[in-house]
Amino acid sequence: MHRVLLILLLCSVPLLGQAEWPKPNWQKAEVMRCRDQQQTSTYAVGKYQVKLVLVSGFGGENSCQSYLVEPSGHEIPLLRDWTVSVYQGTGEDVFGDGNPGLILEGFSGGAHCCYTYTIADLGDAPLVLSPVHNQTPFLVFKDPARKQFRILTSDGAFDYFDGLCHACAPFPRVVLQATASGLHDVSSQFVDQYDSDIALARARIGEGEIGKFEMSDFADAKPVVLEIVYSYLYSGRDAEAWQTLDKMWPAADRQRIKTLIIRTRSTGLLSKLAKTSPRSLAPAAGGAHL
Repeated sequence: MHRVLLILLLCSVPLLGQAEWPKPNWQKAEVMRCRDQQQTSTYAVGKYQVKLVLVSGFGGENSCQSYLVEPSGHEIPLLRDWTVSVYQGTGEDVFGDGNPGLILEGFSGGAHCCYTYTIADLGDAPLVLSPVHNQTPFLVFKDPARKQFRILTSDGAFDYFDGLCHACAPFPRVVLQATASGLHDVSSQFVDQYDSDIALARARIGEGEIGKFEMSDFADAKPVVLEIVYSYLYSGRDAEAWQTLDKMWPAADRQRIKTLIIRTRSTGLLSKLAKTSPRSLAPAAGGAHL
């Protein structure tokens, strides 16, 4: 369900001359998937192997366990989830240091939740970032302007925001960069794309309809206005976000909705990035792994 939602968000037809977001091809997102195969499967990444194993859990419920297999044959356990996929971007220089990257996607099952991503840099001294969880999937793409890999997703914390249904709640877009110190928010580098979203959203509000909304009888404008506010906010333009709220939201409700947006954002995807610091996968003294 979230892949469908993100496709709708990422594949909106841009206005003529506006900057476009990369378009996902979900059929190629999963390079190899554990749950589709009853037997152990492996995938080569540089001089390493990624091994996916279907294992039994409590109550007979199967899950998938992934391992990084070193050239020596030593296996290092990585991500375990209901299903685990070797994900698109694997084998690419995701960290920008000349080494192949590994991206594993875990999915917990269910209609709306949840994805977990483990991202590793597989050089001579391999390291893995701490897993990051989100309600919506990641899209790995190469930024043509900077020739570096980026991750496009949306902040899943805004699902069902302020009573909106799952299908009609807008999700703020987020752009991340993987480095040896963790995942970092680089959304402000994509202002042109956010501006395209803003232009599209504004075009969906007819003349005089905001006035109706401020009189509390135009509920359809609520997600559109939120989308504009999110686009300013997540591209680093807080002042423009709150100015938009002041102009387009009912006066009596502005402080409440602003407080709710700030609180939701503070517990969302961006709040998890500080916890993605890496750990080494290289052997420590005595042959043990960290």
